[in-house]
Amino acid sequence: MDLSAWNIQKDPTLKLDGEWEFYWNQLLGPEDFQPDGGRIPQLTGYMRVPSIWSGKELNGTVLPAFGCATYRLVLKNIPYHGVLGLKKENVRLSSRVYVDGQELFSDGVPSLTEAEYESGNNPQLGFYYCDGSELEIIVQAANYDYINGGIPVSFKIGEQTAMLSQQEKGNLLGFSVLVTLWSIALLYLIFFINARFFKRKAASLLSFAIFCFLFAVGNALTDQRPLVMMLPDISFEAIFKMKDFFLSASLIVVTVIFYQARKGIISLRMTGIVSAVYGCYLIAVLILPIYIYYKLHPFIMLLNTIVLIILLVRTTVLFLRCKKSDVLDYLLLFIAILALNLYSADSILFALSLKTVSSLCQIYIITFAFVTIFRLSMHYYEVLANLRISMKRTQDAEIAFLRSQIKPHFLYNALNSIAALCKEAPDQAEDVVIQLSEYLRGSFDFKTLDSLTTVKKETELLEAYLNIEKVRFGKRLNVEYDIDESINLPIPPLILQPLVENAVRHGLMSGVSGGTVKISIKKEMANVVFAIEDDGIGMEPSQVKRLLEQAPDENGVGLWNINQRLRLIYGNELEVWSERGAGTRVSFQLPWNSQETSLSRGNL
Repeated sequence: MDLSAWNIQKDPTLKLDGEWEFYWNQLLGPEDFQPDGGRIPQLTGYMRVPSIWSGKELNGTVLPAFGCATYRLVLKNIPYHGVLGLKKENVRLSSRVYVDGQELFSDGVPSLTEAEYESGNNPQLGFYYCDGSELEIIVQAANYDYINGGIPVSFKIGEQTAMLSQQEKGNLLGFSVLVTLWSIALLYLIFFINARFFKRKAASLLSFAIFCFLFAVGNALTDQRPLVMMLPDISFEAIFKMKDFFLSASLIVVTVIFYQARKGIISLRMTGIVSAVYGCYLIAVLILPIYIYYKLHPFIMLLNTIVLIILLVRTTVLFLRCKKSDVLDYLLLFIAILALNLYSADSILFALSLKTVSSLCQIYIITFAFVTIFRLSMHYYEVLANLRISMKRTQDAEIAFLRSQIKPHFLYNALNSIAALCKEAPDQAEDVVIQLSEYLRGSFDFKTLDSLTTVKKETELLEAYLNIEKVRFGKRLNVEYDIDESINLPIPPLILQPLVENAVRHGLMSGVSGGTVKISIKKEMANVVFAIEDDGIGMEPSQVKRLLEQAPDENGVGLWNINQRLRLIYGNELEVWSERGAGTRVSFQLPWNSQETSLSRGNL
């Protein structure tokens, strides 16, 4: 091969494609081609590289898949002086390479007989010094395992830096796909655990996580085989079996994924049949030598093709018939299945040496992974949205239940007072009835159970209530207001009145002399502080704790009810200070932007 026209500055790497000398069933070294070597090697013919020898006819003989051979190429007029690299991508299924009379690298043990042969076929890169003269390249190859033998991928020669750069890019791509698929697997495993935590069905998430893990391992053991760098002590046969095992196992999971994805794409029966066939093949991979179980490989490739084509046709039909609301979902399914079909077709063509490169496989599988990620993400967040709606409904129901417990208990006492005043002081009885009607109008003036009120309306409600209590208790009850009238934000209705009622009934009126209740609503920094304070009999700390933690009996609302509502709506709690004989102060804080907070929570 004359390289005088090679412009190494413009094209730093060059494929050595062409007709190589071919010596069938001979493993020859540099010494066999020396002028004084004695025996002259018998040339079988010329073999094109890249190609396979299986099925080729030379000198009237059809070459079988199993056997050995020597390839020889002499490069002339190399326009370069310095270090060059030689890259071997794929020689099936063992090789030894000599450059300029010296062994550059070997992979496995090529041999004339199967007994002494060891398989090995990993990409290799070697360097040598070139002085611009002729250069002899000899490749010994032997195959007693694979369905075809030969050199299906081009040898490359090139400048040292360029060859190293290509090697690093290839390894980087392989590791990137590996890490990406493993990261996706971990991500969807987390999604699955999270969904199971909330007791949601999410089998497809687990299936896709398993698929990504299996396929990541299998894919990393093909082409540039980046995972081999992490497993330097494992034999090539073990690596080859691992590749076949993980890729075949991933096809089982793919079938399950599409069974789970949508009804009608693939039936349960077909899923079971495919899984059983692949399961038998996996057992064969584990227990049989490569050359035996690879006799089944054409049937497995045919099954791959049939299953994937069926999935593609079914997905296409469902896409064309789907509702408008499902168009995106079926479109993503179609793209995912199409990517798998292209990946399978590319892999089969490369395995049969009908293609000399398989780099498109990485693009197809990345496309499948990210399309499926997007689709599953849509369904996952749809599940989360439904879960949030369900949780909100549950929360709404709980809040409605809590609010239904807030009954104007003083109503019974007020009616008793009115009955007594009708005889003793009819005018006061009339005032109490008017105040009571005002209170009841404010108490039940809500369109729905989840409506909000304002601070102004809540304080008007308090005034109506306290006016009634003043008529009942006279001078024993004093009321002080300290309210910033500029504060106007939505708050849950009846959130203050029960606190004031408790202060009056239990704090003040439990004592003979009564006392004062102070209502304070002030803005402090970014919060609004609501406080109800009385100078009544007070409570012990243990009693405060019990009131906050235990639901009240049927005769009262209790602090617990208000505390639960604040927790559910705002995530806040009541702050209670009390001392026996000194009084009680109950307060809580709401953010100044609680209007936005409340609206974001669905106007609870």
